[in-house]
Amino acid sequence: MRNRNKFIHTFRRSSGLFIVIIAALMLELLSWVQYYYTHHLMEDELEKRAEMELMTKTIITKGMINHSEHSLKSHIMEVKKNLANPDSLPGILAWMLKYSPHLKGCGIAFNPGYYKDREYLFEPYALRTDSGIQCLQVAGEKFDYTKDGFYRYIQDKKTNSWVGPYDDVCLGKKLISYAVPIYDFTGDTVAVFGIDIDTHNLGDTLNYRHIYPSSFDFLLTEGGELIAGPPDPSLEKKVEEVVRVINDSTIKKSWSTKGRVRTTSYYDKEAGDEFSVFFANLKGAPHWQIAVVCYDDEVYGSLSTLRIRLLLLSLLALGILLYIIRRFAKNEEKLKLKTLEEERTRGELRVASHIQQSMLPHSHLHMDDVDICGSLMPAREVGGDLFDYFIRDEKLFFCIGDVSGKGAPSAMLMAVVHALFRAFSAHENNPARIMQAINEASCRGNDSNMFVTLFIGVLDLPTGHLRFCNAGHDAPFILSEKGKVKNGKFATTIPALPHLPVGLFDDVRYGVQKIQISPHSTIFLYTDGLTEAKNKERKQFGLERVEAILDTLTDKQPQEILEKVTEAVHRFVTDAEQSDDLTLLAIRYTPSQEQDIIIEEITLPSDIKEVETLGAFVKQTCEHMNVGKPLVGKIRLAIEEAVVNVMEYAYPTGTTGEVNIRMTSDGHRLKIIITDTGNPFNPTEVSAADTTLSIEERPIGGLGILLVRELMDSINYERIDGKNILTLRKIINNS
Repeated sequence: MRNRNKFIHTFRRSSGLFIVIIAALMLELLSWVQYYYTHHLMEDELEKRAEMELMTKTIITKGMINHSEHSLKSHIMEVKKNLANPDSLPGILAWMLKYSPHLKGCGIAFNPGYYKDREYLFEPYALRTDSGIQCLQVAGEKFDYTKDGFYRYIQDKKTNSWVGPYDDVCLGKKLISYAVPIYDFTGDTVAVFGIDIDTHNLGDTLNYRHIYPSSFDFLLTEGGELIAGPPDPSLEKKVEEVVRVINDSTIKKSWSTKGRVRTTSYYDKEAGDEFSVFFANLKGAPHWQIAVVCYDDEVYGSLSTLRIRLLLLSLLALGILLYIIRRFAKNEEKLKLKTLEEERTRGELRVASHIQQSMLPHSHLHMDDVDICGSLMPAREVGGDLFDYFIRDEKLFFCIGDVSGKGAPSAMLMAVVHALFRAFSAHENNPARIMQAINEASCRGNDSNMFVTLFIGVLDLPTGHLRFCNAGHDAPFILSEKGKVKNGKFATTIPALPHLPVGLFDDVRYGVQKIQISPHSTIFLYTDGLTEAKNKERKQFGLERVEAILDTLTDKQPQEILEKVTEAVHRFVTDAEQSDDLTLLAIRYTPSQEQDIIIEEITLPSDIKEVETLGAFVKQTCEHMNVGKPLVGKIRLAIEEAVVNVMEYAYPTGTTGEVNIRMTSDGHRLKIIITDTGNPFNPTEVSAADTTLSIEERPIGGLGILLVRELMDSINYERIDGKNILTLRKIINNS
């Protein structure tokens, strides 16, 4: 008996050490799992960035090719007109080279003896040098272009073609060339007209910027011959090795295709480097190939360092944990007294719960474009969950959040975040900037290091365009209509990026994401109190059950969706105590279905002189749409004012562009959509002008967007895909 008591006493004294050892093993396991999945995520991120790099460089290269071809073809007719005047040809070539800065040179190789009073081999050539553009006659004894296979190919095939790379004997440069046959006005081939591009300059362009400092890009022919690479001479051997890898038929079997690129990993034994090669083809002729190389030690090097640091921090945390466990053992009696004190405060917390519930919006809102229903069930008297929504400028602003911890501190932070959301979203449309402002304000004086997972969305009601920002919250679901299934499921999660929660660090930068919400779809948001609801066996409700129940509710109204989900959770947990706050929010997008029966459109250059043309278009369109004469003047004034604002602000002095005006009518409402690709410009921020002047007396522009608001029934602005989109609406028929 004495030995038994001694063992129990020893076990109790050492229980803290056992817990620390088990925690150490768990932390090491979690560290390894975290390292594995983080490495996998970084691989995915590398592939996405490499694909973006290749697509960008492909666009640049293809743009150079198209511009080069266009530069040559646009001068063919001028060359043909001046065949009888050979002295004018060098000037044409110099002029062409002057306005094509990416070209090294251009020339016209005439059929031998074409000009009786000229050299037998006559090839006027314009060359770009450091001192300017020089015009030369390059053909002669040292250079006979008739022996050039490229010249003979163009002559025989009578077709346009690219060639290269090759070392030019006359220029001492490595070039690629493009040439077309020149016909006289009788249809006979008389010359070959070609342009030359310096591959060194092309390599500089390809390697101007990279996804990583030591990465580099290069360009290959369809057959795998190097066209252009990085300008750094020290990388020459490395480029040759990578080109060999690309052309090696054995290694090609290990290439994998992901998206629009191919990829493989390779270990250079001589240099001791491991790198990844991403490879894509240019669309269309010429069938060139572009590749980017990324070194693994640069991509993943910081991950290994981070793992070591986390391990050291974990050891420190374990030491602190052991100390805390022993302190808790000594203060067990104090904890009991504290529990009694908490019991006395529950009465006060009930009052706080009523106050907290009153801060939330109405649980149900039904309008023409949207139907919303929300609910919050705290696990205690007060909770740390929140949701909110309101409508401003035809946009629905909404959020849902979960404060770390429970009880009064969480409730206080919840109230602060709720107030910050209302304050910052009152004059801001970008959810990322709203999130940024909330985070900076929440970090001030946050000595308790509490944080909030928060999801903020802004739904543009006329278009269904949803912009959102996620700060560590569970991704919402989109419930599609029956018949519009994605991946075999009606309920799918929004692909939200997992930014850090609010309140941790004041220098976190949040990004905005965008998706399109289809009519009659429902956005379902929730807190982890749904997925982590536990039954008596401590099993969680789980995301799979959420998906299964939502998949059967896609055609239901928001209130019924919340009721069905809540019932399913209650059936699962039965009599088990609620472990966390449960907050649900359902938003059904129900835009009015307007069928336009008349559509008119015009595109104008960004010149105020075009306002007269615009006015005539608006007047004619309004007459065609049977708009009453009293409204025509107001509509014309509003459209002119909005378009002038675009011309003045989206296209500042010195820039040019176009403004598209699209007018549609369903017989009842008139909708005007003004689109431009200028600088990001929200016309609702333009100040008002003097509206007391008549239409004849007022100057063009300057009346401001406030006048447009007075003349139209509604106004809405969105920046979508690099375009400013301003939508005006006016009822033209009240019947």
